[in-house]
Amino acid sequence: MFSEVIELITTSSPEEDELGQLIEVEKRRQVFCERKSVPQNEFFQAGISGKKAAHVFEMHKFDYQEELKVSYKNKVYHIYRTYEKPDEKIELYCEVRAG
Repeated sequence: MFSEVIELITTSSPEEDELGQLIEVEKRRQVFCERKSVPQNEFFQAGISGKKAAHVFEMHKFDYQEELKVSYKNKVYHIYRTYEKPDEKIELYCEVRAG
């Protein structure tokens, strides 16, 4: 059913490295999903609030653990909202952020 693979990214609290610098460590895990087009009304509503809607990923609800970032085709996207569907699936609405 799901034909795409994304990486969900979590970031740990800043930790000191061997030089004493604070760094955040990313943890990634792969999940299966389906990429969907961003609906036109979602695209415009996101734009009004300063977001650049890029993708919607649908996946099983149990695979999502409140991650804030997604990697898809070697590009990182930020999850700006989620929508839980009645069929035990969840949609992740993702945006591109500069910098």
